[in-house]
Amino acid sequence: MSLKTRILFNAFTASFAAVLLQRGIYFFTNDVLGFTQAQNLWFALMFGVAYVGGASASHAVARRLGERRALRTVIALLVVVHAWLACFPSALSLTIAFALLPLLQGAMWPIFESYMSAGETPASLGRVLSRYNISWALSVPPGLAVAGPIIASGSPRYLFVLAAALNVVVWLSCGAFPAQPAHLEADHAARPEPAAILRFRGLLLAARFAMLQSYMLLYLLAPLMPQIMKSVGFQTASAARASSLLDVARLCCFIALFAYSGWHGKKTPLFLAIFALPLGFALVLFGQSVAVVVSGELLYGAAAGFLYTAALYYAQLIQNASVDAGGAHEALIGAGYALGPGAGLVGTALAHGAGPGSAGYVRGMTTATLPLIAICSAAALWPLLQARSRSAVRPS
Repeated sequence: MSLKTRILFNAFTASFAAVLLQRGIYFFTNDVLGFTQAQNLWFALMFGVAYVGGASASHAVARRLGERRALRTVIALLVVVHAWLACFPSALSLTIAFALLPLLQGAMWPIFESYMSAGETPASLGRVLSRYNISWALSVPPGLAVAGPIIASGSPRYLFVLAAALNVVVWLSCGAFPAQPAHLEADHAARPEPAAILRFRGLLLAARFAMLQSYMLLYLLAPLMPQIMKSVGFQTASAARASSLLDVARLCCFIALFAYSGWHGKKTPLFLAIFALPLGFALVLFGQSVAVVVSGELLYGAAAGFLYTAALYYAQLIQNASVDAGGAHEALIGAGYALGPGAGLVGTALAHGAGPGSAGYVRGMTTATLPLIAICSAAALWPLLQARSRSAVRPS
């Protein structure tokens, strides 16, 4: 098995294990432990803050230990935490674990991304990263589909047993990785020219702000998904599967980007995704029927998939596939993990004071999320508009 194929296998397996808790856990806490929406949002907020710390530290850990040793150390610790949860699946154990798991996951993914991107030219990097994205994204719908029935079966501890077993497989497979990724030389002929890198930095800035918004809104939705899906008629097991339609749409976007590379260096696809994102979010959060909620999931998933790919592509291209590039990428994702639940907590509090029923809920959530959406959208659009303005005044 080649190195790249092994990375793809591990990305799928590690992501499957992560999804069981990172997304499926809210169905566990809601159904088994009786957590409220506010308690789920506090859990998600804690996860996001810790994830930022892990992602930000990933580069320093990899430099100190070497990429392979750092990766295997992190995965071994993930196995320990999951095994502990399998033995003691209490609210206290989950609270402690939700401070540890994101630290480890945040440190793990930038190293995988560096191994996958290293040695690729600008022409090949897009397709390689699309393959990587497809691999981890393929795990999300089945991960959620498995999580629902396990939680509903009366034996929810098997959720943690499965996650531990999957991480053992990843740990064993990573033993065949080289000690360090093989990067292109800084002066390699295939590296972009300085002028191209300057242009890519503007696109990276736009993609990163929009991606931050996408994860902020996604992880506002994730703790609320059990109630959203139940409100339009789904039961626990089917609600988890229905909530994965967003991830199916994101996966389809990754597949499309693998087949089509014409978006590289272009502003228009970023514009479209930036506007589609909040529209899809609103349809999911405020939809009153299955058709509206599902439509919102599909639109949101497609926009989020493009923004994730663009942000990772431009970061790895500019920084020559360093762990630091992936670390900054994942830290922004972690910031989204934290901001989303934080906005949800504010929105829930405002909803109680905005009137009874769904009207108060809509007013509360709108008040909490609209400023964040406006700030992130404006920050994402600014570098694109600046680039367009410079192009318009450039002398012919």
